[in-house]
Amino acid sequence: MWPALKYITALAVSLPLWGILSTASVETQRSGAAEPRTDLEELLWPEAGGARRIDQRGAALSPAALRDKVAVAWFVAPDCAITCVARTLDLDRVAKALPDAVRTRAVFLAISLPDARGETGRLRAFADGTVGAGTTLRFLAGDAAWTASLAAMLRYPAASLPEPPPQVLLFDRRGAIAMTYGGDLVDRPRLEGDIALLHSFAQGLEAPPRRATEATPHPL
Repeated sequence: MWPALKYITALAVSLPLWGILSTASVETQRSGAAEPRTDLEELLWPEAGGARRIDQRGAALSPAALRDKVAVAWFVAPDCAITCVARTLDLDRVAKALPDAVRTRAVFLAISLPDARGETGRLRAFADGTVGAGTTLRFLAGDAAWTASLAAMLRYPAASLPEPPPQVLLFDRRGAIAMTYGGDLVDRPRLEGDIALLHSFAQGLEAPPRRATEATPHPL
């Protein structure tokens, strides 16, 4: 399940985006025929045809809504610590800072690791209180089974729950995992540059941009 992440999580989080390309390409080519679902879909729906994902406004999220989008995903909890709040604020700033053409093709997904009661009302209160009701970020409520699946996928100790994992995950326009960032601080300029770069890869990382001038890699 989610083969590319097995390699990416073993890398230092300071590796540039280009350092991921060869591994992600090999894994996709090797397993694409057997596993047609994308890495992003496996993150959000570990079981094919699984439960609906509902955001803080009560709107359902479907795979179609993610098609041809650069996606950023990270993890929250309604009562998470200040570092989780700061991470969410940073990612809201990243979303607002993107150029219009890139912003319309980017989606930001905050995945909640709920308590056993799965209180979606508390998640909405957290979202509205942290980044405001008008945010473009989508906060997704889950359930105990999804939380367990995510913890296993990320190799996150169950004893550390409900405090969310620190990872921020970046997916290309074809739903393949492109980069994972760790730690409490979000390097906003770098993430903005990586999103813009992935935006230029219309067919995902396996195909180059149509024009070299469209790529805007963040300087190393």
